[in-house]
Amino acid sequence: KVNGITQPSAEAELLKESLMRLPICCGMALKNRDQCRAVAERLDGKEHCFILGKGFGEPVAMEGALKIKEMCYLHAEGYSGGALKHGPFALIENDENGKQGATPIIMLILDDNHAHHMRTAAEEVRARGADVIVITDNEDLADGIDENPILIPSNGPMTALGAVLPIQLIAYELAMLR
Repeated sequence: KVNGITQPSAEAELLKESLMRLPICCGMALKNRDQCRAVAERLDGKEHCFILGKGFGEPVAMEGALKIKEMCYLHAEGYSGGALKHGPFALIENDENGKQGATPIIMLILDDNHAHHMRTAAEEVRARGADVIVITDNEDLADGIDENPILIPSNGPMTALGAVLPIQLIAYELAMLR
């Protein structure tokens, strides 16, 4: 309190500003529809798909996997980027040994304190032969991993929420293809 008036914390102010920018960020994220359609075409005919995120990106990955399962009847799993070695890594197939080609893995690499870990995980799955699709708010984080990453606007603590839209568009476009 200052002079009897309660001042909001810096975190509360940042969150408030991010919430106010959310409609604009959602509109910007929807401009990736053609790119999402192209990703859906890459997923069509696949047996399964993984979505990896860390921090605020982890629940987005799980929600995205659920959306793909519900709408497209494609086996999809959302995992933490840190859980890579505990399951999905063993199931990654490349073009030579996969029945339907390389395993598609959607990576949420956000410009936050988990960016380095997620980029390392993306490099590992790419080296294993996976078809890596990157959703990011910083194109440099996808350099050498995905030549055409899906870019979302950076919006402070709400950035991960912007990644929901491209995943939902991918699910919608894939459902329309099937």
